Amino acid sequence: MSKVLFVFNGPIFGGAERHTFDLAQGLMTCGLTPLIFAMKAGPLAAPENVRMLQPLRPCSLKTRIYDLSDCIKLERPDIIITVNERPVLASFLARKLARSRAPIAAILHSTLLRSTKEKLLQLVYTPIINKVERVIYISANQRSYWLARSMKPKSEAIILNGIDTTRFSPLIRAQHRSSMRQSLGFSNDDIILGLSAVMRSEKNHIQAVRVLGKLRRKGIPVKLLLVGDGALRGEIEIYVHEQGLKEHVVFAGMQSDVRPYISAFDVGVICSISVETLSLSALEIMAMGVPMVMSDIGGASEIIDETTGRLFKPQDDEGFHDAFSSLLQKKVRESAGNSSRFKVEKHFDHSVMTKSYFENLSCLLG
Repeated sequence: MSKVLFVFNGPIFGGAERHTFDLAQGLMTCGLTPLIFAMKAGPLAAPENVRMLQPLRPCSLKTRIYDLSDCIKLERPDIIITVNERPVLASFLARKLARSRAPIAAILHSTLLRSTKEKLLQLVYTPIINKVERVIYISANQRSYWLARSMKPKSEAIILNGIDTTRFSPLIRAQHRSSMRQSLGFSNDDIILGLSAVMRSEKNHIQAVRVLGKLRRKGIPVKLLLVGDGALRGEIEIYVHEQGLKEHVVFAGMQSDVRPYISAFDVGVICSISVETLSLSALEIMAMGVPMVMSDIGGASEIIDETTGRLFKPQDDEGFHDAFSSLLQKKVRESAGNSSRFKVEKHFDHSVMTKSYFENLSCLLG
């Protein structure tokens, strides 16, 4: 039985981290044995039956590279899967120290470089990424972005993100919708715009609040449901209060199971300004039969078309407003929701993703 060593930044709340956990469990069903090595400690527990190694106390990158080298020597993985750029660098150096020949498959979840620091670091990461055995992109748009920026991998693949379409389904939505809306204080006439994301700057929650205010001033009975938590929650709450929208915004906080809350959505939104390469949150919402409005970054155009939702330019409040307004009629929302479910089942199912990864890894294993 082949052993797969995942190396990622840490078990925190984020799409790349959820993807790693889901993929590790999926590959177990294919007969592979996964082990996860975290560069930093985090609050999330490892998936069932999957071992995860994380530091007991904060330590330097150099120390973790040596720790990873020792792990490679001890565990003797048949393949190393890295998740994003920093773990690629660490794994490349640790493999050399361990004198291992295990191939490295680098999964990239990032797209836009947000700061000068990120751009400078990429000058270090790109030559290393070009030396590993395979680069896996999670969207076609992402591949085009990186190939235009000196990425020239030895081999490559595009494997779209996938979710469990049995767990996220219209049936689950129907079971929870009425009771959840009632418990959150929503009426039957309220149109609920839902955003499920960690409260970080790139997720751009403030724009959703701004557009909510514009819609409310026009007399549209829309309310905003925010699922998630994070460092910026206090700032967002202050802004909501300043805009006089406290009665129309519900903060649900971090939830271990987001499905009951998604069930209350009429329209989902992702208004991120960076990082959103192929949103798992959007796929989960769509799988439950809810249409999406999304800022057109990363792989959003690979998820959303005219039948499943609407796209708008990042930070374009008018475009966001118009996108949501086009879904005000219930029949339009229901049609887009049905199309969303169909598209996710066909193109973004977890089993399809897992099979693609297994086939790609098998090629590297020989």
